[in-house]
Amino acid sequence: MKAHLLHNPKAGDQDHSENELMKKISAHGIRCIYSSAKKEWTKDLTPDADFVIIAGGDGTVRKVILQFLNGKAGDKRYPLALLPMGTANNISRSLHLMGDADDVIASWKHQHIQKFDVGKIAGFHEDMFFLEGFGFGIFPVLMESMKELDEPDTPEEKLKMALETLHDIIDNYQAKECRLEIDGVDHSGKYLMAEVMNIRSIGPGLNLNGDADVGDGLLEVVLLGEDKRKAFSAYIADRISSAAHKDYDLPVIKGKSIKISWEDEHAHVDDELIKAGKDKSYIVSILKRELEFIVPA
Repeated sequence: MKAHLLHNPKAGDQDHSENELMKKISAHGIRCIYSSAKKEWTKDLTPDADFVIIAGGDGTVRKVILQFLNGKAGDKRYPLALLPMGTANNISRSLHLMGDADDVIASWKHQHIQKFDVGKIAGFHEDMFFLEGFGFGIFPVLMESMKELDEPDTPEEKLKMALETLHDIIDNYQAKECRLEIDGVDHSGKYLMAEVMNIRSIGPGLNLNGDADVGDGLLEVVLLGEDKRKAFSAYIADRISSAAHKDYDLPVIKGKSIKISWEDEHAHVDDELIKAGKDKSYIVSILKRELEFIVPA
């Protein structure tokens, strides 16, 4: 088998250096060509590669895949293999890829494929795409708050800081008016959060969409209303004191076409903080081009 490795050299630790990764992959009988995902790699992509490996966190996965979606990485559709090395690794967690790196690499030989939907957002100056989610409320406020803080040294410390910051936001955030239509049915109201998701987890590894099927052609809208504020705050407090990734049950509505607007400008697309038009409507749907990830059988 032959693969092309796209690696974020700033992710993880020394065990995840270029040389160590190449040794690990080669040890499983996979011939591999290396490119840094931080540099221009699209012209170096190997046409005869059986699959592409993305080694890094959620941000790296998104940046690489956007290059495929916008055509800058050519027309060939490669199966994608992930080596999670980020802080939250929400995409990898939703694909059940959180085991030992050697076990993950060994699973690639079986080429078990998981289809993965891509979300499309119409309403910005050009269409935007997401793998994780598009949403309003407390999570974009969290992202904005984290930008103002000094980043801790380890992923564990960063997750704890994010959870502590989120806990404060939940207790103080004023619910906002959301106009929401899912497949023609009105679900408008006041919410602390409205997230259009395709995967299980969001933000600092919070499993809010446990029944997500990443390839079913449907999106899930996860809502946090005022009536759930205290319970959700208690859940975050529990997560701060416990490393376990427990699921949390919030109202989830599945749909194919979502029309959504929010009372203020706080919004995000995956891990990117964006400014949305206040009260401007956005149409969210599934892009008619699904991805293929190699996952354990």
